[in-house]
Amino acid sequence: MWTYEYSVTASCTPQDVWACYADPSVWPEWDAEIKELTLEGPFAAGVAGTMSLHHLPPMALTVTVVLPHAEFRTETRMPDGTLIRFVYLLAAPDGGTRITHRVEIEGPAAGTEFGDSVAAPVPDTLRKLARVADARARRA
Repeated sequence: MWTYEYSVTASCTPQDVWACYADPSVWPEWDAEIKELTLEGPFAAGVAGTMSLHHLPPMALTVTVVLPHAEFRTETRMPDGTLIRFVYLLAAPDGGTRITHRVEIEGPAAGTEFGDSVAAPVPDTLRKLARVADARARRA
């Protein structure tokens, strides 16, 4: 299994960051790779959806774990059988929110080159997520 993890700290609460996760229409605001994310039900474990990226055809995803204000996970199965798992973790050290995204890849494409391409946007995405969540919290 190939794994990559990156963290940033936002000044807002975990609830403020969670609001950005729980509303799929907000994802393109903080993730430049995503054109659109749709879910077939509420943001909950077991819900399927489709993620449309700017540079790839739409991909099916499943939300596999939801622990409100703390953690959620999604899985996407690629046509060659490769499994891409995104793990999103929140913690609240010293009044802010530690946001961690972990990418896990299993299967035929689990090598460094593919993993690096999937993980490359994660640092910018997390920094933007922190800015969006902080700005939304200030407006609230």
